[in-house]
Amino acid sequence: MIRGAERIAGPPRWAYHRWRVIARRWRGWTESAGEADAYVDHFESAVRPRLREIDGFVDATIERVEDDDGRIELVVITSWDSMDAIQGFAGDDVELAVVEPEAQAVLAEYDSRVHHIELRDGPAFGHLELIDLPAEATAHEPWFNETLTTVNDAVVRLGILEGDFHWHKHDDQDEFFLVLEGELLIDLQEGDRTVALAPHQAFAVPRGAVHRTRAPVRTTVLMVEAAGVVPTGD
Repeated sequence: MIRGAERIAGPPRWAYHRWRVIARRWRGWTESAGEADAYVDHFESAVRPRLREIDGFVDATIERVEDDDGRIELVVITSWDSMDAIQGFAGDDVELAVVEPEAQAVLAEYDSRVHHIELRDGPAFGHLELIDLPAEATAHEPWFNETLTTVNDAVVRLGILEGDFHWHKHDDQDEFFLVLEGELLIDLQEGDRTVALAPHQAFAVPRGAVHRTRAPVRTTVLMVEAAGVVPTGD
């Protein structure tokens, strides 16, 4: 069972207030806290300075999630302003993970491939403008997350998902999920439970709750949350 999620480092919130950002997600696992500390030290001293030298790099977050057996999942999300910028870091095969020998030495396991998530911030539709949800969903492939519009102090987002997301939480904001198409599984740390949502079913995750979403098939989700929420987790 997952015990909790701790954010190690991350971008200022202004970094995500741009029209299009591509988030590159990679995960590694260690068997002890000391090995996790060693990985974070390596990332901050060697990897982050190198990333900052690449044109188009925005910033990076590291989330650290520990289970009851002491095994620790490290989730590294780097954000970029284009796939060309990512190619400058990863090479021609942009989905291939870049894991340096110093990192491999302390990791028990790690992803060899990465997920890219296209994030679009800033409302795509203004007030008094028709939003055709099926057309908007059809126009995009997983993984995609777009701010459709604003409602008072909240935003309405459209998500196209397929596969597993990582354990994370939002310290100050609740999240609402409504499935339009497909199936969404929401794993919750508290109670070690999973909620399965079919089309037209919805669920709210309270602030501070460690959770993970999974989509066994291509799934379209409508989300409502506070403006300024980082979709990849706090």
